[in-house]
Parts: sequence; structure tokens; C-alpha cells
Amino acid sequence: MKTLTKYLTIITIFLTTTFAFANDDRIEAGSRELTENEKKELLDQEKQEFASSEKRILSPTIYDNQYPPLVFNHYTHNLVGVSVLGDYLIIEDGSQWNIKYGSSKEAFSWKENDPIMIVKNNSFYSSYFNGYRYKMVNTRTGTAIEVKLHLGPILDNPYTLQVAAINPTTCEVILTDNSLWQLDPSQKKLLLKWIATDGIIIGTNAKGWFNNSYENLLINVNMLQEIKANRIE
Repeated sequence: MKTLTKYLTIITIFLTTTFAFANDDRIEAGSRELTENEKKELLDQEKQEFASSEKRILSPTIYDNQYPPLVFNHYTHNLVGVSVLGDYLIIEDGSQWNIKYGSSKEAFSWKENDPIMIVKNNSFYSSYFNGYRYKMVNTRTGTAIEVKLHLGPILDNPYTLQVAAINPTTCEVILTDNSLWQLDPSQKKLLLKWIATDGIIIGTNAKGWFNNSYENLLINVNMLQEIKANRIE
């Protein structure tokens, strides 16, 4: 009976969410892809980051199913709902994230409005061969699932963020909530590809993973790429 109640709750959340977001305009995820050469250059850079942070040879055996250290800043998202089949979830800005096969059971244990952190997936194999670039970590349960962005945030949504202004010289970006961000200068070449109105989802740069001097990730929805960043104000 408890199991039935749980699934009925999940279905109710999912149906309500689907109805609310069905006819809304979205930021188009992956609408401006990098060239193959640019993708290769970023891949090479991230391979170096994997190697320097773990000092090991990259392999699926080493990196698959390892979670980042659970040390975060205070930026969280909120879970809105999980699909009936457990194949995707939705967060507060309306963005839809596909869940890696086999993680449905964990997703069903999460609750509406649970605080969620989005971090870079430290499974090299899963990230680059299966497309699951990120992990969502439920800070209430301390559990994580691998995800990939499928549908962008809803445009007419108070929680949706977009780029308002860019200063490529200082590597600073202002978002539509008037927050000012300092971006990693080593990723300036990627920043030059950004434009105003690009959708942004804020992630967390987990401590002990990649560059510790930046607390956040600004995930560019249109390009499906992220840059490490610190909020200035």
C-alpha cells in the first residue's frame, strides 16, 4: 500500500508539471553547437583536469560510479517532479533532465522540493560516451544520479536565468537577476562564443574536483557547455 501511494504521488506531481509546462516557450538546449575542432580542444582540456585532479590514468573502471565530495556552497535548485517511468526529472526553472538508465529507483526516492546541486560528472566514460555531463546531488539524502539536459528552462519563468551582458576583456558576466560573475580566464575562448539571451543554469564546482578556486559552474543551455565561475555580487 505504501508503494502504491508513493507511485500515485509521483504520478500526480508529474501530471501537474507536464500540464503546467506543456505550452510554454523554452530556451532551446544545444541550439548553438561548437565545431568539432572546438569540441576536441575542450575535451583535451578536461582530460588534463581529470588527470591533474586524480593523478590517475583515465579509464571507465576508475571513474564510473564515483561521486564528488559532498562539500557545497549554498546554491541549490528544487526538484519539481519525476516522470512516471523515472526517465527524467524537472527542476524549478522548468528544465527537463534525462536520468541515466538504472537510476529510476533512486529518483523515485526523492521528494518534491528536495534541494538539488548540479555538479560536473566525474565519470569520464559516462560523460563523454553516454552524454551524461552532470550529476544531480540531493543534499537531503546525500545521493546522486547522472543526468543530461534534454529540454531548456521555460522562458516565462521567474527562476529562469539568461545572460544580460558580457565583458570578454575581464571575463565577467551579468545575468538577468542582476548577479555579477567572474569567469575562469582559462575558458575565455569558450566565453567568446556566448551571447546575450543565452540561457544559464547554475551548477556547483564540487570541492576536490577540478579547479577549487571557483565555487560554481555557469551552464550555458544553448551551447551545452559550462564555465567555472565565482559570484562577485
